[in-house]
Amino acid sequence: MTHDLPLVLAAAFYMVSAALLYHSIGKSSVKLQTLSFSLAVAGALLHIIAQSAHWFGDDVPDVSVAPLLSLCALVIIVILLTSSIGQRRFFAAGLVALPIAAAVLLLELFMPHKPFALNEISLGVATHVVSSVLAFGLLSIAGVYAFFVFFIDHFLRRHHLSPLVRSLPPLEVLERLLFRLIAAGFVLLTVSLVSGVMYINDIFAQHLVHKTILSILTWLVFGILLFGRWRYGWRGSLAVRLTLAGVALLVLSYFGTKAVLEIILDRSWQS
Repeated sequence: MTHDLPLVLAAAFYMVSAALLYHSIGKSSVKLQTLSFSLAVAGALLHIIAQSAHWFGDDVPDVSVAPLLSLCALVIIVILLTSSIGQRRFFAAGLVALPIAAAVLLLELFMPHKPFALNEISLGVATHVVSSVLAFGLLSIAGVYAFFVFFIDHFLRRHHLSPLVRSLPPLEVLERLLFRLIAAGFVLLTVSLVSGVMYINDIFAQHLVHKTILSILTWLVFGILLFGRWRYGWRGSLAVRLTLAGVALLVLSYFGTKAVLEIILDRSWQS
């Protein structure tokens, strides 16, 4: 396939970038962190080239698990990079995001799967797919930042500042970004659910009902969290637990049921 080489190179850049980022935190090296960021940008550009070849090439796009995971990984990396431009400390989330993105690219290359082509795509279905992918990217990065909020809070309570804690943004700044990501992801998740109900045929069919129910539960978890933040000022461990619970439900709804359908039952969400 024409996009195989860019995928391999992007995965390599992501892994080297993650390794350099890890060493930059231990040594407090701005030069290493800058190099790591540059390699991540290069990896993202190669990833974009590969995704463009897949989605806008001559062949009908394959919408099975591996290509969609790769697209979600790209969205996550782009969000990570853009959020780190003004505040480079946010790039510490790359310690988690970059290796996962590299693993997803290798999965796309080597995991055996049955392609499912989307022969005809309406504007409504396109809205559903795009909003779903963007929501997944935003809320996944929110999950990484929620983990860091827990991490910082844990060590601050014990008056122990490790090099990683010192390399992260202040707790209040990180929490503000966390809730902005959740709010944006929640809006897109709402668009995804509404467009799915309107444009996906029989969204409560037997092979889609688990995905639909899990997506609604995810929406409820993040909706409750945002309401609690607005009305009661929820933060700290409660916000972290709800965020991670929501992300776990999101992963199950997006890829758990899809993987079962395609890999175990050999069916597509269209059938």
